[in-house]
Amino acid sequence: MNRFRTLATVTLLAIAATSAASPWWTLHRLQAAVARHDADAVAGQVDFPALRASVKEQALEALGGKAGGTDGGNPFAAFGRKMAMAVVDPLVDAAVSPEGVATMVEHGRIRIGQPAPAADTPDTEPERDKPRYALAYRGWNSFAVTARDGGSFIFRRDGLWTWKLAGIDLAHGS
Repeated sequence: MNRFRTLATVTLLAIAATSAASPWWTLHRLQAAVARHDADAVAGQVDFPALRASVKEQALEALGGKAGGTDGGNPFAAFGRKMAMAVVDPLVDAAVSPEGVATMVEHGRIRIGQPAPAADTPDTEPERDKPRYALAYRGWNSFAVTARDGGSFIFRRDGLWTWKLAGIDLAHGS
């Protein structure tokens, strides 16, 4: 009986430890896919519909409106929201792609619709260090990976040990 309890305890601890460590493993796998320039592996770790919805919502809020906001009967507000969507939709659809996600992960900057960091010139020293991220749980089914610019990748649980990138919190000024 003691052997069974010991085995059950060890098994439960192993499951808990691997589940708790799975976000770090997910980040490692995503960074490795980016380093290999493997767009399919990057895409396999992203929930693109959820990610695009997250970015569109923040972009519209930055423009002064909300995606599902009410116009209070004001036809100009409704027209303005439609015009903003006409600008935001193609921008987000183009930026939120395997290549766009890979660029954000590679450079450690979470930005949409802004130019990439300036190319190395003789006057500047190239960045040689990998970007550093801070990882923190936001609950049982969510964790955030915060980049150096203050923006965060938001991952949602997709099984006991797997996670998918499902949103971002844009850095202030993005």
